[in-house]
Amino acid sequence: MKRILLSSAAIVAFAGAASAEGHLGVTFSGDATLGYNDDEIGDNDGFFSDLNVTIGFAAELDNGLTAAASIDFIDLADGNNENGTDYELSLSNDMAGLFYGDTNFAAQNVWIAAGPMANDDFSEADGEEALRGEVTFGGIEAQVSYVLANNAGTRVGDVSDSDLDQLSVGLSGDFGNFNVVLAYQEAAGVPAGAYTDEDLIPGVSGDNGDFNEDEVFGISVGTSFGGADVRLAYAESDGDDSIGVSVSYPFGPVTIDAGYATNSDQDDDWDLAIAYEDGPIAVTVATDEESDWSIDGSYDVGSGLVVYAGLSDDGDDYYVGGEYDLGSGAMLLVSFAEDDDDSEEDEIGAQDYQRGTTVELSFEF
Repeated sequence: MKRILLSSAAIVAFAGAASAEGHLGVTFSGDATLGYNDDEIGDNDGFFSDLNVTIGFAAELDNGLTAAASIDFIDLADGNNENGTDYELSLSNDMAGLFYGDTNFAAQNVWIAAGPMANDDFSEADGEEALRGEVTFGGIEAQVSYVLANNAGTRVGDVSDSDLDQLSVGLSGDFGNFNVVLAYQEAAGVPAGAYTDEDLIPGVSGDNGDFNEDEVFGISVGTSFGGADVRLAYAESDGDDSIGVSVSYPFGPVTIDAGYATNSDQDDDWDLAIAYEDGPIAVTVATDEESDWSIDGSYDVGSGLVVYAGLSDDGDDYYVGGEYDLGSGAMLLVSFAEDDDDSEEDEIGAQDYQRGTTVELSFEF
């Protein structure tokens, strides 16, 4: 709670400084959900609700920079009372930017994988406070970031609250018909998510399973020829490596996406998806090395109504649903989904439907 209050005070001070230099614009946006689900195993049993509100500040300064800040009030009406606050401060122009708060890491922003690679596991931000800078010059984009160790799963006595941890670097450039990406992150001094709540400094999260404390390096090259998009990539993490290749080829209403990767620490892997889209009909059939197949389809009935149906997880999961656009950001959802092997919980199929029968009304404003 102390961190939230301090962060909110910083945003107010930041907005005041911006207002002194230029005109300050303030925006409000958000979304709300009210629904009912009849499955007692999932996250929502019975009536549920959710409310998220975002306040944005922006000002054009006299020197051509834009000062901006945003604060997200999350799950204000969550029946589980798991509400929280995210924020981001930024100072940027057309060529460069500096970002602080709930912002992505540099390698995460830039990296492009090829196929089902197992060792391109760059850390992904999820609630950590981070400091990131980016610059674009001559067709080359460069980013660098640090995560604040006090929000990376810090154990009492490990580091001070002000330490920076896990340098992350990302480079991306276009050279003729080729796109080249380089990404690197150093080993983290504090393994995030590796400790129990009792070990952590009070108020500090260590639950981000997408934060990887290992050193990771990757290089990725993509190009297009003959109508196909092709990418080749190499990544190394903690001594293990992966080489992957991916191809995407559209012809008429059909697009084929295929990927293959060799991994030094586990079996080679491949995946294949064939998507068809023509008028109101869209169908995607996918499978992979483990023969984990899925079929997802949709039909645009018209007048704002779209019907969805599909099978996934080798047919153990299935769903059917309808989503009706009520206009002005309002949407009505009615769905039924089944997860026979309890593998997907409340994210079943391409639409991530909740298991059981769900009736949900949502708004964006």
